[in-house]
Amino acid sequence: MANIKIVQTSNFGRSLGNSLSDVTFSLYDTAGSLYSSGSYSNIAVYEMPSSSGIYGTELTVNTLFSGSIVWKHNAGGTPVYASEEVKIDQKMARYIHTGDWVIDEEEKQMIFYADDGTTEIARYDLKDRNSDASIAEVFKRILVR
Repeated sequence: MANIKIVQTSNFGRSLGNSLSDVTFSLYDTAGSLYSSGSYSNIAVYEMPSSSGIYGTELTVNTLFSGSIVWKHNAGGTPVYASEEVKIDQKMARYIHTGDWVIDEEEKQMIFYADDGTTEIARYDLKDRNSDASIAEVFKRILVR
């Protein structure tokens, strides 16, 4: 399945600003399991604007990901946590409605692309009324996982 880039932020407040090296995060799926922790590091965290206490990161996750980001700020040795649901649905819906799509005649599939026109975000098998692969008489699409 395809990946999608999203931006996540957390506002720890100005009193916890200007301490980028103290901020980390982890992703958890809806079952509470750690998600791809080896793919991310606090090098990817930034503060905007400087000394604001608002930290952010750009993540690349699978388009089927559902879960939360948990931020941790080691405020002078006392951890402070913040969490937020990672919302992919709104971005996916925008891409599906505004991005490019192509029907692959050979594979009998519809492929959706992000704004850049090259990043695949979803692929669907196309079926006719008899559930046979078709591009001529499409009655159903089935997400390819």
